[in-house]
Amino acid sequence: MDKRASIAGLLSEIDDMCPLGFAIALHIKYNAPTFLFQTFPENWMENYSRNGLVIRDPAVRWSFENTGFIRWRDLALDDPSGVMEQSRLFGLTYGFTYSIHNDTSRTLAGFARADRDYLDVEIQDIAAKLHELDVVTAGIQALSRTDTDALQEMSIRMTHR
Repeated sequence: MDKRASIAGLLSEIDDMCPLGFAIALHIKYNAPTFLFQTFPENWMENYSRNGLVIRDPAVRWSFENTGFIRWRDLALDDPSGVMEQSRLFGLTYGFTYSIHNDTSRTLAGFARADRDYLDVEIQDIAAKLHELDVVTAGIQALSRTDTDALQEMSIRMTHR
């Protein structure tokens, strides 16, 4: 299977495990990701962007300082701007953040659901897919128009630099 088919397959599998969506920033170098895949609710992404929440988001801050995962509920005490509370107003009640740091870049991701916290085994499964996605996208600078269109048909919003 070629890399691009693997990317679409992994994103589809992750999407199936995230009822309220995800945001995956792959291979961040100099604070900009090579690829950003998002399926969070549109109204949340608009609010997040419009209000510049990325610079105050405790999940993003945690991801730049740590590796592994943290459940969003564990970030509540380190959220003076109330980003986590705002996310709950948009239905993103339960979730976790996962961070991968390697020698050349960072990959950060958040995964959400409304009904319950993720089980440890679910986090491990999603993390394994994220690690695979991190490896398969290494060195790719852009996706073709066909690949981009296919991801958009899956309701995965994508940006890349």
